[in-house]
Amino acid sequence: MPFSTAVASCPFKIGHTPLTAYQVRIGDLTHELLVKEERCNEFGSVKDRVAWYILSKTIEKIGPVKSVVDASSGNYGNALACICQRLGIGATIVSSASISAHNAAQIKGAGARLVIAEPKPGETSNAARMRVAGEIAEKDGSVFLDQYSNPLNPAAHQNWTAPELFAAGPFDAVFMTSSSGGTSRGFADYKKAHPGHTQLCLVEPESSCAFLDSPSGCTDKLKIPAFGSQRRSSFAGMKPDPGMIRMDEAATLAAFTLLHEHQLSKVGLSSVGVILGALDWLSRQDTPSRVACICADGDERYLDEIQSRYIPAVGQQAYEAARARLAPVIAGMRLVGPVQQTAKAAAQ
Repeated sequence: MPFSTAVASCPFKIGHTPLTAYQVRIGDLTHELLVKEERCNEFGSVKDRVAWYILSKTIEKIGPVKSVVDASSGNYGNALACICQRLGIGATIVSSASISAHNAAQIKGAGARLVIAEPKPGETSNAARMRVAGEIAEKDGSVFLDQYSNPLNPAAHQNWTAPELFAAGPFDAVFMTSSSGGTSRGFADYKKAHPGHTQLCLVEPESSCAFLDSPSGCTDKLKIPAFGSQRRSSFAGMKPDPGMIRMDEAATLAAFTLLHEHQLSKVGLSSVGVILGALDWLSRQDTPSRVACICADGDERYLDEIQSRYIPAVGQQAYEAARARLAPVIAGMRLVGPVQQTAKAAAQ
């Protein structure tokens, strides 16, 4: 099939994801919080965009490929495996033991090879994934797409996700988490090229040091996959530094279950953390504000493991205390519904 760099030529249902509005009452002010539902991409996450963008541009540059390999904490690997299956390309995904059961099953179900990288002493899980992926590429001749260092990663968001979101603007602030850093850097690059008053804020747990130094010195392990990173992102160095809001994992888990119980949202764990960061920011404003949250994936990736894996990781007591604190906040959110987006992002 012919390949093109124009995002409009993507043969899969990726992009033009819904924007869902919530009304949030904090004190005497009513704010509008908009959720970019990246879970509605065909393979379930914002990483669908990155996987297609990197793969299609690579093929456009070097010609057809028989097999590819790349490192992933889960969502990107899932998307890449599914896309490669549709295109008849062999795929090897190198991940860590922390990969969600959902993503692991999806990757294998798409016919890709899943390799779990074991870190060497002093090596982060992210570094281990990258090392092993490089070794596999050298050994079997697969094309190493290298999403963690490939400039096409942030370019996917600069040229696709960001203009798509800002077509529904203006916004006082936009919130996201780092993951591989591509989303954050892509949005920062877009804002640099399109100056405005919108503030860009990252929402990370204390153990993350993807863009800014961690208060804990990156000594604590991540408790929620892809909610932050303990490796400095290859795409760091944004100037000025992005705003940073630190959100603890217990609060994120508590809000996740509360949102689910109130049938308010079906976004994933790190996305709930992003929403909490936006609520924290809104609580400090003195005028009504309109903000947007990039919500990377959906709750189906985590529901089966909430009780068995995630709550034990933060401790039942901390989880219950966070639930009690956040219950009135979540109960005060009102689902308004989809935002009608009349403008479309330009094909790049």
